Amino acid sequence: MIRKISIISIMIIGLFTIFNCKKKDENKTKAEQKTPVKRALHEYGNLTMTVDPSFKNLAQSFADMYMIDYPDVKIKINEEIEEKAIKDFYEGKIPLLMVSKPLTKAQQQHLFDKTRINYIASPIALDATIFITSIDNPITSISIKDIKDNLYHTKPAITFVFDHPNSANYNTLNDKLKLSVPENSKITAMGTAEKVIDYLQKDKKAIGIVGLNILSDKGNPKVENYLKSVKILAVTNDKDEAIEPTNPNLRNGIYPFYREIYLLKNEIGFGIGAGYSRFAGSQRGQKIVTRENLQPYYLYKREVRLNIETPKS
Repeated sequence: MIRKISIISIMIIGLFTIFNCKKKDENKTKAEQKTPVKRALHEYGNLTMTVDPSFKNLAQSFADMYMIDYPDVKIKINEEIEEKAIKDFYEGKIPLLMVSKPLTKAQQQHLFDKTRINYIASPIALDATIFITSIDNPITSISIKDIKDNLYHTKPAITFVFDHPNSANYNTLNDKLKLSVPENSKITAMGTAEKVIDYLQKDKKAIGIVGLNILSDKGNPKVENYLKSVKILAVTNDKDEAIEPTNPNLRNGIYPFYREIYLLKNEIGFGIGAGYSRFAGSQRGQKIVTRENLQPYYLYKREVRLNIETPKS
């Protein structure tokens, strides 16, 4: 009898507890009842990345596709000439940067001392500094000798026009030719590649110095319009070989002024910067590089499996 009473008591207590818990749950707000879903940091939020103007088309193409994949991500592209952008980066002011070279050891150490973050440099494509002129100019190539003999001279026989001083193109040219710029040299720079193209319509014998990515995407109506007024020159080397900035010539290092495009990331954890970098190096990202008519840094092999059936005898 006592055992029966104990069982009944336990059942009553259990029912009372369930009823009480249910009542508490009903009193909770919807916000309290909702279990928060933990999201990966690269899937939402805002990022302002900085790029040398030479690479703005490629950077924007990556960003547009990344934002389609992650609609809650907003990526803004900020253009800045390479030397200033790199300085801002190793001062810890920029989380993601697209330029033509990684940091030096001294710059890496400075960044680490300031932020305690080990930055990551990821090569993603091959690009080039190219020479352009008016389509009305009869020349089709320019020699390395002519470039060296005229680039920083006070009375040059050829007028060279940069997009920016201290830009990726400026650095590529000086690094490849091992040139040091004399003090008080007059450097003609228009400020943008578009203004260089406009200038060449006025001085039809001048030669502009811009990045290949500015004119590489032949399917872009804006680029098609540019190519109605300017042409890309081949570069003649010391063996009198005229070399064009084609993808095979970039891939094999034959074109004299080829360069790598790097993404430099200074970010804690796997945020938007890391997600963007990973996407740029992925197969889809490298297809965007191909679509921009640049040379992908990573070559993906296409595997085809053939099922061959032996005919029955």
